[in-house]
Amino acid sequence: PEEDIELSRWLAEDPENRNEFARFELIWNESKKLGQKSTVDPEAAWMRFKEQIPDAGPKAVIRPVYNRLGWLRIAAVLFIIAGAWSFYLILGQNGYDTISSGQMVRTEVLPDGSKVTLNKNAVLSYKKDFKGNMRNVKLEKGEVFFDVSPDKAKPFIIDADQVNIRVLGTSFNVKKNSDLTEVIVESGLVRVSLKDQQIELKKGEKVLIKGKDAQLHKELSTDQLYNYYRTNIFVADNTPLWRMVEILNEAYGAKIEIADPKLRDLTLNTTFKDESLETILYIISETLRIKVHKEGEKIILK
Repeated sequence: PEEDIELSRWLAEDPENRNEFARFELIWNESKKLGQKSTVDPEAAWMRFKEQIPDAGPKAVIRPVYNRLGWLRIAAVLFIIAGAWSFYLILGQNGYDTISSGQMVRTEVLPDGSKVTLNKNAVLSYKKDFKGNMRNVKLEKGEVFFDVSPDKAKPFIIDADQVNIRVLGTSFNVKKNSDLTEVIVESGLVRVSLKDQQIELKKGEKVLIKGKDAQLHKELSTDQLYNYYRTNIFVADNTPLWRMVEILNEAYGAKIEIADPKLRDLTLNTTFKDESLETILYIISETLRIKVHKEGEKIILK
């Protein structure tokens, strides 16, 4: 749709635009939780936000200020200002700043010196200046790699809905979507909590949490493919084809399917660096002696 195109263009113009969108998205989500306590109408907030995106079409003809259209524009501006003021009041009460990656990978340094790398379409908010005895961060959605600065007196706490992650100084990857949260530890020690459950993960371990009633079970992280968005490198070390396909679909927004179940566990031992999807699929097909067939938007391996 044309509106989606304009939104994508606006988000790509400036990182601050992405942050602004993320803040509106945050309030949108929070307003659902507030229910009747909230005085913010999320639908109206979205309409106000859309009006801030510049129109890429022909410029409107300038008319006298007393023109009816002019007064409507003035009213619209006042409406936006009023909405933005309400928005910032709520955001200020929450005391969080927000980072949004939009359609690109983004790396930022937090007030304590910790470094975060956001995969595409991730949203992260953090407590301003990390005042108090904890460093509080919220993973609103998406995937983020954390390289946390050590501070024994001030634990680093990540809230990912039902899942709580506590660290002192370490590096790890967290992925969160609507029904799944994954934590992979690259160095140090991480404590993961879900309701009354709690486990500790060390280097090379991970936990996969599906649903609110999931049980916490740690397992070994058998590959480094989760790092692709930070390094632009895909390292396959006895990696099954199904896992490689899973990552390629995520990285390239592709729709690759394995037609024959017997192919799923064929293993790959190779490294791809800054390669196109077409090149990667060609190398896979030649290595495993399989065929790549395109059917509309789908790519079939058989």
